[in-house]
Amino acid sequence: MRNNSLNGRKAFSLTEIMVVMVISVILLFALYNLFFSSYRGVVAGKNKLGNLQDAAITMEYIKQDIKGAYFKKTNIQGHEVDGEAIFKGGEGFMEFASLGYDQDGQEKLVKISYRHDSSAESLTRSEEGEPDKIFAPGKIKKFSAKLMKIDKVSYIDTSIKVETENKQTVELRNAIFPKDVQAVNKNWVPNPY
Repeated sequence: MRNNSLNGRKAFSLTEIMVVMVISVILLFALYNLFFSSYRGVVAGKNKLGNLQDAAITMEYIKQDIKGAYFKKTNIQGHEVDGEAIFKGGEGFMEFASLGYDQDGQEKLVKISYRHDSSAESLTRSEEGEPDKIFAPGKIKKFSAKLMKIDKVSYIDTSIKVETENKQTVELRNAIFPKDVQAVNKNWVPNPY
């Protein structure tokens, strides 16, 4: 600051004001970049959490269906049925039967299927006599299910990949044991959740 001849008042020179303005612009630009990168991190975390939630809900629905599936050999209304033989699975699809009852209280097998639609990027659950249920439209990139056997124990190996448009990806893989597996191995106690 220097003394100007205007009535003895002190004032900032143009150079000093310009230096302060340049420093202020640099600080504002740095703060803006910090804020923007923090915001991108929050959005990415939110998308990843949403994908995890979509994958977990879909996998839980599949798990409940498989736990209710029928994988034994038995007679239903006079017909011999092999539940394992009814199962079909692979990349993008899974079909199996669940034991249900008709209006007269008679046992019947209900066909349940899951199909991955790669163009709509969704997973569709179909059940005889029920409306279809579509999971995470626009997000499911991959689905697979395979029947695995180790000795006398069978389980379904399922995998689901969920991804959003900004490439936030979650992939879940699960070994799902049907409810009758405990009868094969008395020492194994399944997780009820």
